[in-house]
Amino acid sequence: MKVECSLSLLLRLAFWLWVVALVIGVALGCTQGTAPANPEKPVVATHGKEVD
Repeated sequence: MKVECSLSLLLRLAFWLWVVALVIGVALGCTQGTAPANPEKPVVATHGKEVD
């Protein structure tokens, strides 16, 4: 079986890989910026305060 790699085939492959990466990046980027509903108290105490 002989496989020929032409420039147009490589360009089409690169284009579709770029499109897939862009879609995945946008999908992951939309899920990142949401803050938790109940943020936990910080573990490290500030200077001069008692630790529980």
